[in-house]
Amino acid sequence: RSHSSQTLAYTEKQSPMLRALRRPALLAARATVRRTTPALRCLSATDGSTSQPKERRFEAETASLLNIVSNALYTEREVFLRELLSNASDALEKLRQKRVANETVAEGDDELKISISVDKDKKQLVIEDSGVGMRENELAENLGTIALSGSRRFAAEAQKNEQDASAIIGKFGVGFYSAFMVASKVTVESKSYSDAINAVWSSADGAESYTLQEGGSKTTRGTRVVLDLKEDAEEYLQPARLREVVQKYSSFVSFPIEIDGELANTTGAVWAQDPREVDEKTYEAFYRATFKGAWDAPTYTLHFRADAPLDIKCVLFMPSFHTEKGGLGRLEPSVGLYSRKVLIENPCSDIAPEWCRFVKGVVDSEDLPLSISREKSQDKRLLAKIQDVVVRKLLRFLQDQAKRDRDKYLKWYQEFNMFLKEGACHDASRRTEVAKLLYFDSSKDGGLTSLDEYVSRDSSDDEKIYYLHAPTRELALASPYYEQFKQNKRECLFVYNAIDDFVMSNIREHNGRQIVTAEAADFGTSDEKEEEKEDKAPSGNALSTSDADALKAWLLATLPDRLESVEATDKLVSSPAVVVDAESGAMRRMMAMVAQQADGGALPPLPPQKLRLNVSHPVVVALAKASSVDEVRATAAAHQLLDNAIVAAGLMDDPRTMLPRLNKLLELALKVESVPVETEPLSRTEALEKGAARKEASEAMDK
Repeated sequence: RSHSSQTLAYTEKQSPMLRALRRPALLAARATVRRTTPALRCLSATDGSTSQPKERRFEAETASLLNIVSNALYTEREVFLRELLSNASDALEKLRQKRVANETVAEGDDELKISISVDKDKKQLVIEDSGVGMRENELAENLGTIALSGSRRFAAEAQKNEQDASAIIGKFGVGFYSAFMVASKVTVESKSYSDAINAVWSSADGAESYTLQEGGSKTTRGTRVVLDLKEDAEEYLQPARLREVVQKYSSFVSFPIEIDGELANTTGAVWAQDPREVDEKTYEAFYRATFKGAWDAPTYTLHFRADAPLDIKCVLFMPSFHTEKGGLGRLEPSVGLYSRKVLIENPCSDIAPEWCRFVKGVVDSEDLPLSISREKSQDKRLLAKIQDVVVRKLLRFLQDQAKRDRDKYLKWYQEFNMFLKEGACHDASRRTEVAKLLYFDSSKDGGLTSLDEYVSRDSSDDEKIYYLHAPTRELALASPYYEQFKQNKRECLFVYNAIDDFVMSNIREHNGRQIVTAEAADFGTSDEKEEEKEDKAPSGNALSTSDADALKAWLLATLPDRLESVEATDKLVSSPAVVVDAESGAMRRMMAMVAQQADGGALPPLPPQKLRLNVSHPVVVALAKASSVDEVRATAAAHQLLDNAIVAAGLMDDPRTMLPRLNKLLELALKVESVPVETEPLSRTEALEKGAARKEASEAMDK
């Protein structure tokens, strides 16, 4: 073979891998395809022809094809550096395996590393490695043939020989040509590990030809890629910009990357290590170095490996705080997708659901099918399976942590419960598992309790889980709806946020038990069947059955538009009345807020309510008497009694609607009969005595 300077045309045959190009790129390529022979005629089985079809191969206009690969394949221009560094990493990995196999390796830098340097005067960017290098014919084969991947071929051979090829990154044979996105000319100088003769490959402006010759300034083993940068790509002459791209895409490759002599990838890929060999300090250093704004120490770290449906290496961090509660905007997802330690997509929305946006981490899969640009996975269904594995592991991990150290989990839960509640509302497939992580305040000895703990303590046959919404624990304990729980020694969960009502209505049941609001709970009434009703002597100050029936009938007749039914109950102690089976007050307030934001509209008025009366309460007893002797006063009191019950249920949309009725009650309460005017005027002494008495009374009240 002659080693003299020569010019070779791009006449290599097109690889089938190009079929995977994006549709716009493929259409452009098809427009340039020309056949070497006339189109073959379709023959039927009966046309009498005896000729056999001849197999022909497609040809392509290489200039157009190269333009597609270098300019239409990638969404971000900066990925050219990722692609060239991946090629350099593969070259180093191949050399490492040659050494392991005890093959003879030419002299060179003993340290396997990648060096990046810039020449601002010449406007050149140089990427150099000390890997296997390439001979002249290998340069022609690997760089002169688009979509031919030497790394893929090397990996296939390694697998045949039962060698580990997991660290090989390249697959498609097109990444090198991304250099033409930023370079007007690309020069590759290389010296093979097995050949003493070095060679130079060069191509300018993506032309249809390249030059190949012996010699060059590369005298040691490895490859040097020199990019003559375009005017609009001079930002890549700045070391800071190069370091930014390296740390974004290639920070975790297996070999050191130096930029002008300074190490750029200082953080190792901890997810690729054995979890048993990584200590907390290493995790914390990785966490702070990798994720933006992560200056805290993570509360929890989950590091695992899985082999189904793909080989997965994953590390997830649960921070100690978040910024959403401070009004600093919605958190962005922070779980990145990697393949063989090289960034593919960050964040990857398909790896973790939206409610898991508080989690920071990395998921790496060596077998993930990627697009040619290596910016997306080609199999959404496979990503969904990976997400299922990752989220299932996360939920089980948090459940275990809650059992292992309850206090630590509850401290973390106070900070992040809003995300778990969001998951319970929106993630139907995982709702049951997420519900196990939720904790609520309880009437049982105070403190937070889980739904599982509630069920374990309840020995009744009711088969329900009850909860009560109130602004505070004190108001929950004072609520009329809690009185029957207290009287029956039943546990009730207390929730204080409007979102909790939405959570409970979405969970609906837990461990076979229906979740029910306390407003809808009714452990029984004192009403008896019609055939058993008889006049009974009142117990203490309680109304008799007949008096209670008369009051119920009067209330329904007096407030027909506001009441659906009225019944007596013995479940109230200190409250005169409650409404039951009503819609959730917190939910109604949330709906009102949504309606106001949407179109400024208002909610429909409350429907008629179901009222339960405490027939032993003095207010109810007095109302029963007043209903027959003072219709005006009794009617005003009846309205206010219902208003109070609606307020207690949290259903009063606008308390100002009560003001006219309250004013009427004040008027009636302060109204007194007129008294006769004294005919005899007071003497001076009597007037002074009355004045002194008023003064003493006023001073006493002030004290």
